[in-house]
Amino acid sequence: MNEVNVKYTGCMGFQVQANGHTLTVDLSKEKGGSDQGMNPQEVFMASLGSCIGVYVTRYCQNAKLDADDMDIHLDWSLSDDKTKIKIINIKIELPNADVGRRKDALLQVAHHCLIHNTIQNPPEIKMALSARDIS
Repeated sequence: MNEVNVKYTGCMGFQVQANGHTLTVDLSKEKGGSDQGMNPQEVFMASLGSCIGVYVTRYCQNAKLDADDMDIHLDWSLSDDKTKIKIINIKIELPNADVGRRKDALLQVAHHCLIHNTIQNPPEIKMALSARDIS
């Protein structure tokens, strides 16, 4: 099983560790944080965008298309009650690739990255809490 550890660092900050890599997650100062890193929504979008990037890059390599300078732009809107993301817009730019008839295939590849598949078919989430028992 894969694993990520998220440790509270104070205020609204967290340090995320996985495979020897560290990522700082925080909220903006306006939302009570220290603005020391991306917020959770941005990390979520970064996961989706970079996953799409990996899949598109692999396709380009196999099809001998130039993926250099690829840029993936994501923007999103929240639901009216601000409890979830309502819409995500994604634009993949491949300025050096002559994709021709492969445009639809590239979009299909992007739609089938692991993170996108997970959003489309949510996993079962099992959550537990461990805390000091005060009796």
